[in-house]
Amino acid sequence: MALECDATDQTNNRMEEEMIAVRIIKAFILALIAGAVMFLGSGTTSEAGSRCTDHCADRYHVQKDACKLIPFKNERKICERRAKEVKDDCKHRCR
Repeated sequence: MALECDATDQTNNRMEEEMIAVRIIKAFILALIAGAVMFLGSGTTSEAGSRCTDHCADRYHVQKDACKLIPFKNERKICERRAKEVKDDCKHRCR
């Protein structure tokens, strides 16, 4: 009987150790996932500002391309200057 109790105790101890190891591994994986989410989440907020300024730059380039179609240099420069002012105003609203 004593041998059966010792074998059962050893089996129980081994199972407890395995359960502890599984819990540690689960906690580690959960920590990695949480860290990845925090890292990726912070990257998207910083991109929001650049997305706005990219939009302003795209609008500026479209307007500037339209200005290039103007044959008179003086009027073309006025158009390009206005396009740049609109871009600067747009970028100011992004902040």
